[in-house]
Amino acid sequence: MDKKTSLILGSLFILTSGLIFTIERLTAYVYWSAQIHTGTWDTIPQTMPLSDNHFTWLFFLVGIVLFILSFKKGN
Repeated sequence: MDKKTSLILGSLFILTSGLIFTIERLTAYVYWSAQIHTGTWDTIPQTMPLSDNHFTWLFFLVGIVLFILSFKKGN
C-alpha cells in the first residue's frame, strides 16, 4: 500500500468514526424529541458516552494507524 492510499483510507476511517458517533447522537435526540410529544421526557437526552461504542474507537484507531504509516513511508 502506497502513501496516498494510506492517507485516503486513514481519512475515510476517521470520517466514518465521526459519522457513526454523529448518527448515534442524532438518534438519541430524535428519540428524546419523540418523548417530548408524548408528555413524559427527561430534561436532557440520554446519550451514550464516546467510550461505549467500540466501532467508533476501532475505526478512529485504524485511521490514526494508517495516517502514521503513511507519514513513515517516504516517497
